[in-house]
Amino acid sequence: MIQPTPTPTAPPAPVPGGVRLAAIFCWIVGLLSAGVSLAMGIPSLSAGGSLLLVVANVTAGIMVCVAGFLVWKQRRLGVLLVVLGWAFPTVGALLTHQPTRAGPVLLLIAMLLLFANWKNLH
Repeated sequence: MIQPTPTPTAPPAPVPGGVRLAAIFCWIVGLLSAGVSLAMGIPSLSAGGSLLLVVANVTAGIMVCVAGFLVWKQRRLGVLLVVLGWAFPTVGALLTHQPTRAGPVLLLIAMLLLFANWKNLH
């Protein structure tokens, strides 16, 4: 029996350095956000804090981690997730009638890195 010869496939294009940096920074910021939210949110819950704020902040951290993966795959959807992750805690604060703050500085830097590499995303 004659086997068809496999056609050689081209290796995938390497991830550009700026996109790689932005994705790694998103992972770091997402893990820090989720971890700090849990570390500070659990004691605040026992003192009568809002569960909604803790869930919103942890969810935002997870969204930024997922965004880092999507950016690594060069998907523009990752940028949208970072923007939503930046806005998510603000919406939680508004729903619980808490004062709102500007987003974390590290998340803002992650967004700026992503916007700077927009042309490399599909």
